[in-house]
Amino acid sequence: MLIAVNAGNSRVLLGGYEGDEQVFAASIATDPRQMPEDYACRLQQVLGLYGVEAGRIHGAVIGSVVPDMVAVLEAALRLLGVSEVVEVSSGVKTGLNIRSEQPRQVGSDRVAGAVAARAKGRLPCVVVSLGTATTFTALDQTGALVGSAITAGVQLSVEALRMQAAQLPMVALEAKEESILARNTVDAMRVGALYGAAALVEGMVARFADALGQQPHVVVTGACASLVTRYLRVPYEHDENLVLDGLRLIWEKNHPVR
Repeated sequence: MLIAVNAGNSRVLLGGYEGDEQVFAASIATDPRQMPEDYACRLQQVLGLYGVEAGRIHGAVIGSVVPDMVAVLEAALRLLGVSEVVEVSSGVKTGLNIRSEQPRQVGSDRVAGAVAARAKGRLPCVVVSLGTATTFTALDQTGALVGSAITAGVQLSVEALRMQAAQLPMVALEAKEESILARNTVDAMRVGALYGAAALVEGMVARFADALGQQPHVVVTGACASLVTRYLRVPYEHDENLVLDGLRLIWEKNHPVR
């Protein structure tokens, strides 16, 4: 079994793969203060929940936008007996043509998401990741990564608004239908955050379409995707495992079957 690990700012995504089939997907909180032994225990508990013995794991691939987490997770995996661990970094083969002034600064999560989106074969494409940050990654007709955009995520925007505005309360965003005609402050904040995020996605996709010369396929992923997609007025595909699948493909690129 292969373990794909994506360490984001808020959570660590885990995916177990037998060949190209995902056996399980799970997440745990990101906490760079914890030691490898702490994460080894947490990983072992997750594996136990899904009935996976650590001895079945032949390798792991790690992508992280939190630099301090890479060494911790790699050490944790080695404590569990995983001998071969690949980090998605500048020396790893991805097969992705990144047309950026600074390709090494493109986050491993966006690289993995782009790899998985390209493999779907529906190009051009825009990958929208709705997490701690909201990111847009554009692939042209050839599958090259030709542009990106990054802004604050939905939840982060709400928290920043509350911290800077004295009379606004704490608001929990929920996966339920919200009327745009909000009648109180809490609902108004939810409407502004969720409908606003959907409008942002729609507007950015329209602008990417102009730049790419045709309407792109839109793939939405990320922890906040289910909160926002219900309000989208553009066709989209929701793929919550996009980054994990991309990490698996990157592993296979570096470990071809002989």
